[in-house]
Amino acid sequence: MLRKKPRRTLLHSIKAFGFLSGLLWLMVLFSAPPVFAQPIRQVLILNSYNYSAQWTYSITRGVEETLLAHDPSTKIMVEFMDTKKHVDPEYYKILADQFRIKYGRMKLDAVITSDDNAVNFALKYRTSLFHDAPIIFCGVNNHNLPTDTLFTNITGIFEAPDIAGSLNAALSLDQKIETFYIVIDETTSGKSIRADEERLVNLYKGRIGLVWLQGLSMGELEEKLSSLPEQSAVLFVTFNRDRLGQTFTFHEILKRIHAVCQRPIYGLFDFYLGNGIVGGMLTSGKYQGIMAAELAIRIMNGENPDSIPVVLQKANRYMFDFSEMRRFGYIQENLPPESIVINAPRPIYETNKYELMIVVVLIVFLSVVIVILLASIRARKNAEIELEQLNSYQETLIEQRTEELTERSKELEIANYELKQLGDLKTAVLNTVSHDLRTPLTSVLGFCKIIDRDFKRFFLPLCEGVDELEGKGGRIRKNLSIIEEEGERLTRLINDFLDLSKIESGHMVWNNTLIDATELLKQVEPVLHGYFPDSRVSLNIDIGHGLPRIVADRDRLFQVFNNLVGNAAKFTEEGMVSVVADTTEEGWLKVVISDTGVGIPPDVVNRIFEKFYQVCQDESATEISRGSGMGLAISKRIIEHYGGQIFASSTVDKGSSFTFTIPST
Repeated sequence: MLRKKPRRTLLHSIKAFGFLSGLLWLMVLFSAPPVFAQPIRQVLILNSYNYSAQWTYSITRGVEETLLAHDPSTKIMVEFMDTKKHVDPEYYKILADQFRIKYGRMKLDAVITSDDNAVNFALKYRTSLFHDAPIIFCGVNNHNLPTDTLFTNITGIFEAPDIAGSLNAALSLDQKIETFYIVIDETTSGKSIRADEERLVNLYKGRIGLVWLQGLSMGELEEKLSSLPEQSAVLFVTFNRDRLGQTFTFHEILKRIHAVCQRPIYGLFDFYLGNGIVGGMLTSGKYQGIMAAELAIRIMNGENPDSIPVVLQKANRYMFDFSEMRRFGYIQENLPPESIVINAPRPIYETNKYELMIVVVLIVFLSVVIVILLASIRARKNAEIELEQLNSYQETLIEQRTEELTERSKELEIANYELKQLGDLKTAVLNTVSHDLRTPLTSVLGFCKIIDRDFKRFFLPLCEGVDELEGKGGRIRKNLSIIEEEGERLTRLINDFLDLSKIESGHMVWNNTLIDATELLKQVEPVLHGYFPDSRVSLNIDIGHGLPRIVADRDRLFQVFNNLVGNAAKFTEEGMVSVVADTTEEGWLKVVISDTGVGIPPDVVNRIFEKFYQVCQDESATEISRGSGMGLAISKRIIEHYGGQIFASSTVDKGSSFTFTIPST
């Protein structure tokens, strides 16, 4: 029972023993009823054979699906004894030692066994291995099992393969059969099924002959089945181990005997179907597992296993393979009532239902089309008369339209010429305005510096000792500094604008000379270091060996380096900016400028070379908005002027990389 702990502060404040006792009684009186967790049930599935055996697989699947559907929390453990291959007593002792280690300390709620060897093993070692857990068996052929002295706290389902049912099914298809050759091995299951021999002999005495093919090697069995007489058939029961101790899966043995046997083969289990047998009265392994799991659930819910009678499965069904029936000329009309047939061809209206629907739709559609075409032919004849009347009118109209188009074309040519003139005029006006702006800007910057110098020299000394005047003096100098910075920025903006305008209009003067790329980088290096006065960001320049010679304007290349390295410095607060110069495979100059800055969002990295485009990382990035947005656009046009390429790559919060190439001479 869960009790709420009294708060520590309350216990400390209670002084009287009587009051404490009363409080404890109230807690007991009003405490919630106990809640018990539902224990997780543990079930062991112990299989006689290997998981690769289809029979074992079907039983295991039936048990697992049924248990988990009832309680998904059930813990299921599965073991495979593989006793089709290993039968010596020493192997069973090894299994017992292994299971003792695995389950000796585990409380099992139920042990579900499949086939005879597993239930015999579980009964023998139930106390030492499974702590007398209740046993539920299935797939067992030994119907004398309940007479065993150890048969307590156990129940289950007997396997009931119906040999007579399969033989009768064969006779209903082919009444000419005189002899059945029954293939069976010496395993525990085989021996249990063979125990029914005397009843079968008496049942078919005087009607058909029964020849038991037991105790043979694989080669002997193949030889025997390859030479069966005409009026005979084969009943395949089981043959997992031959006389020489060789083991085979159900699929392997069926494949081999089907290849040599020219007579129809019948079986007892549903997993044989589709693997070479005609069919028969077939037993389902999965249903055995389902029934065993249902019994286990009843027992785990409180029923006594000894009070649950052993079940004899009667859920066998007549099942047949149409492809094997067709091989021997059998017809479906001779099958027993309610037989299940696989691989049977379906009626044409079922197999080709959609095709037939399409054909009907097409017929209806084509009929409608024919009616429409007939009406269209009649309408066309009437239209031809009208068309002849319209032809003369259209020819006249076309001549008139041609004259109008010619006139419009002339007007467009004139308009195009005028637009071109306006474009040239716009460029000239912008250049003139830009030039005219630089003159007053130069004056403004000059006077700002003179005013600041004189103010500092003559007026600030007069303010010493007067806090109010000193504050105003500092504010005046700060304002002058802002005017100077903004004037310089406006000058750079005008210069960039002029450069871009000249490049686009074709009026840029290119002072091309033969340049040694190594010398160029050495000359620009001191200038680039000027962008990094702060020791938090370092500049690393790596000049490769044997850089090519190029033909270009040295000043314009300096402009490219300044724009790219200046951008890197502006967006990098700490870390490093590197300039790496190398030679491409084609012998071109290649320069990579990378940084450890804030990076560029991937959705805008392809737009950064556009005119006036500026990257804005966030509202706090004030430095980003102070550029002109033309530096990268100018750099791109300079590089492309010389037939080179420039591109960028970036990762947000890790840095950016700009690469440009220029052809060599």
